[in-house]
Amino acid sequence: MSDLTVSKGDLGFYLNFTVNESDGTPFVLTGYTITLKVWKEVSRPAILFTGTCDAVVEASGTCKYLVVEGDLSAVGDYKMELELTKVGVEVSTITYNLNIVESP
Repeated sequence: MSDLTVSKGDLGFYLNFTVNESDGTPFVLTGYTITLKVWKEVSRPAILFTGTCDAVVEASGTCKYLVVEGDLSAVGDYKMELELTKVGVEVSTITYNLNIVESP
């Protein structure tokens, strides 16, 4: 079951995220670089694309990623997560399921 289904080749829209702590409170994004990673889950994971997200409201844990040309280039089931990094710290969010389908 996918958390998000999108059409192959679509672009120019935002994927919006809210990052929370394990207790459900917002993860404060201040000072973090936020990277979206999308990959095919196989014996040796193959990255489809990565990209930098923009914080929307850091204190609320909200951020967004602008889908650009080439991101949604291959039909299939993928995994995606956010990697949050700053000096001396690297945190990954929960993993989501992304399904890229052919447009009708």
